[in-house]
Amino acid sequence: MKIAICDDEARDREQIKHYINTHSTKHEIIEFNSAIPLLKSIYAHEHFDVLFLDIQMPDSDGWEIAEKLKKTKTNIYIAMVTINNNYIYDCFDRVDWFTPKPVTKAKIHKVLNNAYETLFPIIFKFVFGKIPVALTAPEIVYFEVKRNDVFIHTVDYIYKIRESLHNINKQFYTQGFASPHQSFLLNLDHFESIENI
Repeated sequence: MKIAICDDEARDREQIKHYINTHSTKHEIIEFNSAIPLLKSIYAHEHFDVLFLDIQMPDSDGWEIAEKLKKTKTNIYIAMVTINNNYIYDCFDRVDWFTPKPVTKAKIHKVLNNAYETLFPIIFKFVFGKIPVALTAPEIVYFEVKRNDVFIHTVDYIYKIRESLHNINKQFYTQGFASPHQSFLLNLDHFESIENI
């Protein structure tokens, strides 16, 4: 994904950038120290998939910037970043995510994984008992290999298919899935630890 970080504090930009670079997928990152060059870049037709946007900056109000972008650029995922936790209640109807400062690796990875699911939803299609099935990544809890079969454990049901876990892993590696063992592929959003299996 192409990611913009807009924050007037260089230290905060560097911290967000550092955690983005520890994500399982590589991203292109461009930094802005104020909203004016960010907007100039966007209005010059530069596309960003994700924007980490500070709320309080000397030359602009992050809320106004987010509102403008959401009206004209509906396919941009905006994560508001601020030191003031009180803003969280204002975020729900204006942006896609809220993360308070100081940011952490876990928070930044959560934003990126959610952005992937929102912007590039994976539909896993297969046939089960002659019936076509289509699942999105959030519906899948984990994949499990038993002999030559793969069992797809969802929130409500378990499906059995003939497929290679290796091929499935290639499809889901950017969606917050991990393989702690050769027989399992877990959706990390459903687990606090691998002992839950």
